[in-house]
This record gives sequence, C-alpha cells and structure tokens, in this order.
Amino acid sequence: MSNPRNGDTKPPCLPRNGLVKIPTQPNGLGSASITKGTPAVKNRLCQPSSVPAILSPALAHRSDLPIPSLASPLSLATLAGVSSSPGASLVGLNTSEGSEQPSPERLPGSPSERQLAVDEKILNRLFWYFSACEKCVLAQVCKAWRRVLYQPKFWVGLTPVLHTKELYNVLPGGEKEFVSLQGFAVRGFDGFCLVGVSDLDICEFIDNYPLSKKGVKSMSLKRSTITDAGLEVMLEQMQGVVRLELSGCNDFTEAGLWSSLNARITALSVSDCINVADDAIAAISQLLPNLTELNLQAYHVTDTALAYFTAKQGYTTHTLRLNSCWEITNHGVVNMVHSLPNLSVLSLSGCSKVTDDGVELVAENLRKLRSLDLSWCPRITDMALEYIACDLHKLEELVLDRCVRITDTGLSYLSTMSSLRSLYLRWCCQV
Repeated sequence: MSNPRNGDTKPPCLPRNGLVKIPTQPNGLGSASITKGTPAVKNRLCQPSSVPAILSPALAHRSDLPIPSLASPLSLATLAGVSSSPGASLVGLNTSEGSEQPSPERLPGSPSERQLAVDEKILNRLFWYFSACEKCVLAQVCKAWRRVLYQPKFWVGLTPVLHTKELYNVLPGGEKEFVSLQGFAVRGFDGFCLVGVSDLDICEFIDNYPLSKKGVKSMSLKRSTITDAGLEVMLEQMQGVVRLELSGCNDFTEAGLWSSLNARITALSVSDCINVADDAIAAISQLLPNLTELNLQAYHVTDTALAYFTAKQGYTTHTLRLNSCWEITNHGVVNMVHSLPNLSVLSLSGCSKVTDDGVELVAENLRKLRSLDLSWCPRITDMALEYIACDLHKLEELVLDRCVRITDTGLSYLSTMSSLRSLYLRWCCQV
C-alpha cells in the first residue's frame, strides 16, 4: 500500500509460511526472524497505512517532520530526530542495554514536542500500529521508546526464530561466547524456535535464558542434531514446556521419546524425523495422557500405531493431523475413530491409501468434526462427499486439494451443508 505523502511502499504482511525475514545486516544477525502467532495478532500488527489519530496537530502539521506511517519502519525514529545504527540487532541479540542513546532533553524541537515524543500514554497507543520488525527498529531510538516497546504486551503471539550461528559471538581470540538473551527475557517471550542446534546449544540456551526453567511454554526444534540425551535434558530442565515441535531432527530415536516425554505436554508435533515409527506412537500414547493436539508426518507409521491411543486421550485429544503417512489405510482409520471419538480437527492429507470407505467411517463416527483435510488423497471420489454431507453437520472447513476424482456431482452434495464456511478445491481437475 503506497503512502501518498512520501511515495514509500509498505512492506508486505507476513508471507504464507508465517516468517518475517529481516534483511541481512553487517553484524551477521540478519537471518533472525519472528514467527507470527494467531490471525488476531497478524491483523493487529498489519494495519492499513494511516496517520494515527493520537498525533498532536503541532507535529502533524510540521513540514519538516515526516508523519509516521507504516510505509517506513524508521518514520518514528525520524520524528524523534534520531536514527538507529545500521548494524544494530533487530531482535535483541547482542543489544547493549547500556549503550548511549538520546535522552529526551537532546531531542530536537520545542520542549512540548520533546515531551510528546516520549509521552508513555501516547507511545503505548501509537506503537500498536507497527509491525514486529518495525518495533525492533523503533526500540533502538531511545531508552524511553525501548522501555515502552519492551513491554510483553507488544510481543504476544510472536515466536523468535534463532539459527545456530546467531547464538554465539566470536571473541578476538577466536573463542565463542553465547549471546545475551536478556532482551528476549524482558519482552517475556515464552516460546522459541531453534534451527540447526545441537545438544550443547540446547544446554547453553537453558543456562543463558532467564525464563527457560519455568517461563518457556513452547519449544520448536528444526533441522537439529539433538540426540536422545539432549532431548531428555531439555524436557527435564525446562519444566514449563507444554508444546513441543520436532521437525527434521534425525538423530533422536524412539528410545529417546520413551525416556524424555513428560505428562505435562499437551501439544506435540513430529515431522520428517526418520526414526519415528509405530513405537514412537506407542510412547506418545502411553506417556502423554493430557494430549490435546498431535501433528504427525511419518512415512513408517502403520495402521497398528493408531490403535495405541488410550481412553484418556480419546477424551482429551481434539486435533489429529496425519500428513503424508503413506502406510495408513482404512484399517488404521477404523482404529483411529474408535480410539479418538472426540476429534474436532482431522487431517489425512497425503494418506494416499485411504478410500471412500475410510471417509465413511470418519463421517459416521466423528460427528463433532469442524475441520477435515483430505487433500492429496487420490482415491477419494464423489461418494466420499456424499458421506460427508449426510453425517458431518458441524463441519466448517473441508480441504479437497488434489482429489483428482472429484467432479461437479460430488460438489452438489456439499451444497446442502449450511455450516460449511471454507472449501478448498485446488488442482481438482474434473471440477
């Protein structure tokens, strides 16, 4: 969206994968990013370009001061008469809390304008108009702005993404020193995504992040070399973790899950981990009685695994996503619907061996479903849509991408579903 005042172009909102990429900076920390949380946060942080109504006329009509807008992350910095250092960290790494920053008395303009630029009531409202990346820059303008912006309320729903190389500073002697994470602690981040880390990196993170013991609720490890020992130490030390994601971690085994999973975990996501098979599901079912959400992408999980879930999980588990579980057949669906009758969200995306009979079992037994994903299931036909229309009266979302055997006849069955709000039909070539 363009700003008619200066011709700048507003940076796009988050890309579809949920990552805000920060351009590379001279200090080598440019690959840090922040993950968006809920859609509500996204809507709040990506406001249309406009002049906030709380600006005073004295500032709004000054010809020598640009009006703040979302078109430029430095617009408020310019308003205050200072700009941030090009090499400064954007997400809190290596940020020197004691570095010299302009005080309110050194800002240009009249005393009333200087006072307005640091008025906390105004800043508390004004900063809601800026995105996460812009807030990272604005926090470096002066201590007053940082004090306001570092309140946890401005960072709710955001998850810092840290790569291995961003966790260490290279000292003059060639030694490595773990970075200070105090900036993250002040903002109260309770979730982290660590990419490419090892067991040692995890231990260093636990020792250096003040909130790691009790305050971290969510941990995501991606493309990491964490082993069974590292996983066990992490979950033993970080007592607050209730949401765990393991993606592309090929060095831990099923034995590691048996020794490390804790009953406090309520949401677990395991994807693209080559050592995950039926025994891993057995560990999950036995050790996580309070599980509410399970996301699983495992090529070696069979129908047998879906019979491991206990009666306790049948009562608590409401979300199950089985993505690209190629070995799952209709027999596995039978086990699943009897073990987890209270599901409200189900994904069988990429379970290519599931047929119309499997969908019929789902429709007859999982009447509470509100979201169903059957994408990339090439054996699904119009008959499956008839079963869905007849029995799933609470269904609000249906995903049928790449179901190549679906035709207009099948869609006519769905026309009777008054509760359906979202229907996805990408690459359905016969529609």
